[in-house]
Amino acid sequence: MRQNLNVRQPSGQHWARKTRQESLLRPLSPPLQKINPQWHVLQVRQRFERIVALSLRERAIEGYVPLRRIGRKANGTSIELPLFPGYAFCKFDEVAVSSFYDIPGVLCMVQGTDGINIIPEQQITDLRRILASGLDVQAWPFTLQGGTVMAEDGPLSGVTGILEQRTDKRFLVLSIQLIRRPIAVKIDHLSQTSFRPGAETINL
Repeated sequence: MRQNLNVRQPSGQHWARKTRQESLLRPLSPPLQKINPQWHVLQVRQRFERIVALSLRERAIEGYVPLRRIGRKANGTSIELPLFPGYAFCKFDEVAVSSFYDIPGVLCMVQGTDGINIIPEQQITDLRRILASGLDVQAWPFTLQGGTVMAEDGPLSGVTGILEQRTDKRFLVLSIQLIRRPIAVKIDHLSQTSFRPGAETINL
């Protein structure tokens, strides 16, 4: 016996409503992609710098706390401390992050008087190269501008900063304007490091 295989088709209005409901339940595909993430600075409680960086990584956000080695313990191991106490760098975009204030230790996001809160990628790259060079780093008086140079060779090759002369000593100065914390690296007089003028007045 043949069965009646006629199936009632939904009306146009019902079909459109059902389609809209299914589209609301269907997950977005592909997922939203990060758009042009930029470097920012978070002001944090001192001694929370590395805790904040770890929390950022747990949220799939790139965090960076520059560390410097100072002194030596009795057993001969060096001590690493934050180069900029009270600050942690992070790279994100507006799509990826809505708030950082639920991370323990975070106080606020640093913003300049001009409203800018972005750090150029090159500054972070230069900072990492300086620390990776193993050269001694020291604090330096803050300066807004000066003639720029770029190291052409040696352990600081590619690093851009202000070259300052103090008596018979030379220093390459790198400054993060948002936190007003310059650092300087002494260029040994025996070093064969050469520099070329930068393209423009430095404003780090």
